[in-house]
Amino acid sequence: MNNILRNFLLKLTLNICTRMALRVSASACNWGLYQPEEPKCLRDVKNH
Repeated sequence: MNNILRNFLLKLTLNICTRMALRVSASACNWGLYQPEEPKCLRDVKNH
């Protein structure tokens, strides 16, 4: 009984972690398409 419960909790945890990883990677791809404009104060910095 203890082994069955442990296996169930392990599979549940793996399933949740896998789904979270897929969502994070999908949102990272969406954020990668967004390129904000660089602020003027950073553009005008002279090279050292």
